[in-house]
Order: sequence, then C-alpha cells, then structure tokens
Amino acid sequence: MSDRKVRRRQFLQASATAAAGFVIVKPGSVYGSPANDAVTLGIIGCGGRGNYVGKEMVGAGARVIALHDLFDDRLAETRGNFDKLAEEKGAPKIADGMLFKGPDAYHKLLASGVDAVLITSPPYFHPDHFEAAVDAKKHCYLEKPVASDVFGARRVESAGRKGAGKVSMAVGFQSHYAEPYQEMVRRIHAGAIGDIVCAQTYYYTDDLKRKATPGMPPLEARVRNWVFDRALSGDILVEQNIHVLDIVNWVMRSRPVSAMATGGKKARLDVDCWDHYNVELNYPGNVHVSFNSTQFKNSYDAKTQRFLGTKGYAEASFGKGGVRIVGEEPWESGAEEGLAGSVPRKVAAFVESIRTKNLQDEVAGGVDSTLTAILGRTAAYESEGRSWEKVAGSKERWPKIDLASLASPSRA
Repeated sequence: MSDRKVRRRQFLQASATAAAGFVIVKPGSVYGSPANDAVTLGIIGCGGRGNYVGKEMVGAGARVIALHDLFDDRLAETRGNFDKLAEEKGAPKIADGMLFKGPDAYHKLLASGVDAVLITSPPYFHPDHFEAAVDAKKHCYLEKPVASDVFGARRVESAGRKGAGKVSMAVGFQSHYAEPYQEMVRRIHAGAIGDIVCAQTYYYTDDLKRKATPGMPPLEARVRNWVFDRALSGDILVEQNIHVLDIVNWVMRSRPVSAMATGGKKARLDVDCWDHYNVELNYPGNVHVSFNSTQFKNSYDAKTQRFLGTKGYAEASFGKGGVRIVGEEPWESGAEEGLAGSVPRKVAAFVESIRTKNLQDEVAGGVDSTLTAILGRTAAYESEGRSWEKVAGSKERWPKIDLASLASPSRA
C-alpha cells in the first residue's frame, strides 16, 4: 500500500473514532516552545481571515509577534489590532523589526524566532508558504483550501509528509470542531440513518466586498481582489464551498469517485470567478451527492447538508436551522447555529497541541477536500464528467503569477 493511501486511511479512521476529526501524531523530533511558555505566532497574509483567526489564537494563549503581507496598509492595520490586544493582556507589542513586507519576505518572518505560523494568504500561494514553514520547522495552521490547483495540492501533501511527527499541521476546516456536527457524524457512522442513499447539499450566499480602488495598478488590484480571481482563490467552489464538500467527505468517510457539473457567470459579470455551480458527486457504493452554490447579490442565503438513509435522514446548517436526525433513531442537537464556537475550539486545540507536543496532522484530509472541490470545478469548466483518478492524478496548475512589481524592502 502506498504511503499516500496509508496516511489518508489513518486520517479517515481518526475522523471516525475521534469526535474532533483531527489526527494526533506521536512526536519524533518535535519543535516548538516549552509547554509553560506562550506560543509565539507569525501571520502570513494580514487580511480579514488572518486577523480573525489570529485573534482567536491570542485568546487561546498564543502571542502574535510577527506579520507578513504585500501591502503597508494591511501591515499597519493588523499591527494596530494585535498591539491593542497585547496591551489589554499586558503583553509586549509587535516590535518594529517584526513587520515583513514583500513577495519573498515571509522567509524572514520564518527566521524571526516564531514557534508557529498562521497562513491566511491567497490560496494560490499556500504551497509556497506551507513548504517554507515546514522546512523552517514551524508549526503551521494553514487556511483552506490547501492550494488552488492540483499541482499545489500535491506540493502541500509532500510537505506534510516531511513535517509529520515533527510539527503540528492544522487545516482550517472548523466544522470538525463544532460539537453538534461531531455528534451528528458520530451517530451517522454508528448507523442512526442506516445506509446512506443520497445527499443534498448547498452553499448559497451573497456577493463579497471588492477591495480594489479606481486607479490602482492592475497587479495590486488583482491581489487585493484575490477572492474574485480564479487562479488566486481557486474559484468559489474551491475557496468557499469547500467547507460543505469537506463535511461530505467526513460523513462518507471517503472521497468521490467522479463528478459531473455545470455552472458559470450570469448574475455577476464584473469579476473572474463564476457565480454559481451545480455539481453531482458520485461516492463509493454509488451514493450520489448533489451540491449547488451561488455567490452574487440578492442570492438566497443557506449552507445546508442533508444525508438521506434507509432509516432516516440527518441535516445540518452552518447558520440558523439546527442540527438533527429524523427517522427511526431521532436526535435533536438543541443548537440554533451548527458552527457556533467551532473556530475558538479548533484554534485552542492547535495551540494546545504545540504546548503538549501531541501533534496534529490534518494535511491528508485537507488535500482530499481540496482535490474534491477541484474535481467538481474541472467537471464544470470542461462541461464533462470527470473521474477522481483523471483529475487528482493530473499535473493541472495555474499559470505562474509574478509578484516582482510588488517587491519592496522586506521590512515595513
């Protein structure tokens, strides 16, 4: 059996037996700070997600000491946010020499003495940043998706093998740390809805805010608006909708065999990414899963997963709508919002894994979920059914994006 298959099987077994859905690896040679010290953190990518997850890291006992970004305003705003948090906690502020600006300056952040890094850069750059973090022996919290193409996902997979048992490696799928989801999945795996026949899932949402301004240089506008760029983000199916597809893989304890899909741009024509997808994923046992998504102004808003079995059905929603099982073995979670509190719990588990040296390894599952989304995207782009083997085994990659014109002194 190949090393890739062994690691993937270990991930799926751990998801089935451990409610949190992450892998604890017994350390070989473990890097990081002693258990009684605050975990020092660097953030690569100072956008909204970096600020949000970083704040939760501070709440879990980490201390942000270094920042990397391409733009002065993002560094300044993020520094202000974390200096304020540090002041409230009586901790030192971020030092002047710990702000790193420029396309390659993340290497200097990794050499600055941090214990761990939070990677919240555009997904296109995740493989570069993750590989460098593992090579620098830093614990890593990598936001989803792990990459925006197959080539990048395989790079992350390879780096994950290198870091296994040496550093903690988390991937930003918080649903595994949502207690209602944990219990629902446990019950499904225990047979509460019988054999899964099919599933209905969707991620409908509104448009997102544009970050570029008139007169901005084209490359800067592209990077600031990365969420609307197919290469930088992976398109909405890979960048945003992946949360639902990750849950489907978790419930199915597998990845899909094939996909058929359609989609396009009809309501939102001013950006590169598509505004809707309709995907049918075929899982082992010929279980068909439908997935629909939207991302445009005035769209319906709902993020729901519904699994229909021979003894009943299970349904869950990210927002209001609850988490429950209906049928022969009914169960009601009592939770109004399915994901409430999941990010703080996930972040706390990551920080604790560094302190205790009970290392996490979520790379295999993160790669599988990313490739699942890419499978659906490829089928839609090519208007033709595609198999897992054909897509995941390809060398598919986006053209190189050269950030040289954004280069500047490495310290802001």
